[in-house]
Amino acid sequence: MDDNKEKNEDLSELLNNTNESEAETSHNDSGISKAEYGEEDPFAFGSSNRNNASEDEDMHDIDFEDDGEEQDDSDAAEEQDQEVAEVVEQLSKQRQSRKTVLRILLGIIISAAVITVGAKLGSTLLNIILDYTGISTNEFEVEVEIPENPSLNQVIDALDENGIITEKNIFKMYVEMKGRQNDFVGGTFKLSSAMNYGSIVDVLQASKTALRTVEVTIIEGMTAVEIGELLEENYVCRAEDFVKFYRNKMDVYDFERRVEEGPLEFNQMEGYLFPDKYEFYVMNKLQDDPDADIDSSKEAEAAARKIYSNFNSKITKSMYKKMHEMGLTLDQLITLASMVQAEVGDTEDMKNVASVFLNRIRNGETFQHLESDATVFYVQDCIEPYYKDYDMSVSLQAVSNAYDTYVAVGIPAGPICNPGIDAINAVLADTPTTYYYFCANDEGETFFASTAEEHQANLEKAGLV
Repeated sequence: MDDNKEKNEDLSELLNNTNESEAETSHNDSGISKAEYGEEDPFAFGSSNRNNASEDEDMHDIDFEDDGEEQDDSDAAEEQDQEVAEVVEQLSKQRQSRKTVLRILLGIIISAAVITVGAKLGSTLLNIILDYTGISTNEFEVEVEIPENPSLNQVIDALDENGIITEKNIFKMYVEMKGRQNDFVGGTFKLSSAMNYGSIVDVLQASKTALRTVEVTIIEGMTAVEIGELLEENYVCRAEDFVKFYRNKMDVYDFERRVEEGPLEFNQMEGYLFPDKYEFYVMNKLQDDPDADIDSSKEAEAAARKIYSNFNSKITKSMYKKMHEMGLTLDQLITLASMVQAEVGDTEDMKNVASVFLNRIRNGETFQHLESDATVFYVQDCIEPYYKDYDMSVSLQAVSNAYDTYVAVGIPAGPICNPGIDAINAVLADTPTTYYYFCANDEGETFFASTAEEHQANLEKAGLV
């Protein structure tokens, strides 16, 4: 995406600037400069080199006379010469040993300095990346008060005090690099710790496009297409701008690494737009002139982030554990939950419908197809009308067959709506039953059967035959 490319270039420039600053700081912190090394051993204590030289000269000046008496014995003379040689050799070894120790100490100190500087620099760069991208292990929302006609420093202080940013200098560099330091306005803004720098600035400078908020309720079972239309109806963003945020992953949240990519998936993030009540900013320009040519990509991204952040917080570790115990991937769990959500609304019925699908999957030799009518409707309403707008490498027929559970073997290619927490838990409940069939009448009453004969009787009871 072009937006991601621009963000990566911004981050690269920020990191380059930071690297230069850190390199200067790290050199000064080490306490060792190149000038201090010189051409000699930097750990030569005082004038030890000169002292060692004078010691050599002294050794050559030693006079081995015995109280002025001449030593005629040649053996004694040779012995004295040998003693002199041994003393000279011993002193030489001592000097060499001291130099070796000093070199080892120097190596240890330099290594320690490099490791310290490297660790400090690496930690700093990691903090910058996390702060810039908005990736956080502790996501939260907070209302931030910005004074009227604020300076850039006042804005930065407010963001820092509320925990929205941690790298004040880097944020300042980003804003100045973008030339947006004079466009901030006063007011109360709802911000998230998961926002990247670009989104934060967009929200804080949105007085001309969004000051009011609107509460939007995403209902269980709505499709991604319907949610996009709902956001446009409430002037949050254009439905067409919201498409790219459910067509593909954003790669921001932890759950996304579990979302698989497949050539037959139509909307990759269908199923993960978590149903709930949300508060979004209203685009005044869009509300004033709905037919105007307005780019709402940034607003659409902000809305998608809020929705996906909610999903990320709702799926717990215990749910992931149960999912793995059942031998399901996250995509398979949400796909089954979406089918359950689309078929029934009652919580108890959800568990029994989920058991029908799970029983068929586990007895695949007899029941190759899950046969959910809801998947057929999804093909008709959400795939066939929009396929021409998507640049897919596979045919419409291939995609349709992968979703139609009267054709596809086992679990379909992806979710068919966005299920609520009850439908997800209904699948995870893994309720033990002997059911392989179900149907419902016009009043919403659901009938379950273990055999084809029982199912035929239920169809008659429900008035479907």
